[in-house]
Amino acid sequence: MSRYAGFLLLICLSAQGAKIYSWIDSRGITHYTSTPPAGQQTQEIDLRVAPLVGTSTHSVQVDNYNHLIGADVRQAELAISLLSPEPDSTLRDNTGNIVFEAQVTPVPPPQFDLRLLLDGKERVRIHNTLIIRLENLDRGTHRVQLELLAKDGTILAKSEVVTFYLHRTRANQAATLGPTPHKG
Repeated sequence: MSRYAGFLLLICLSAQGAKIYSWIDSRGITHYTSTPPAGQQTQEIDLRVAPLVGTSTHSVQVDNYNHLIGADVRQAELAISLLSPEPDSTLRDNTGNIVFEAQVTPVPPPQFDLRLLLDGKERVRIHNTLIIRLENLDRGTHRVQLELLAKDGTILAKSEVVTFYLHRTRANQAATLGPTPHKG
């Protein structure tokens, strides 16, 4: 019988007031039954307390949960800056794929989100990384800003707004090979 089926058996029988016993076979598998098997060492289950089914830990104690999720970090303590692209830089990429790289000082919290605002609109929100890649970005002038967020959405730090320029060759752009001959 699987452990979960045994657990369901425990719930059903506990409602009826029956006794439940557990025993471990030679392979180390725990069994639950309403009658103790002959020749097995059994233990009566107290049905007033929910039994722990399985061997994995169901909860973990953390010394400082607020620090783990970044809730204790104050905005004044953190700074975020955009390393790439640099302010007023011109990028040439015909695919429009751009990598944005950030730096947090002194150090980012253990758990955080990074939100990228492009041209005043939220474009991407990612978890626990300081590198974002956008694909197929339109050519032209763009303004980007990054926000470092705690897990609850609180803004911990904002970068300066950075302007950059993206050049992409148009597919319908006519090629010019040299000077046009004069027709006279």
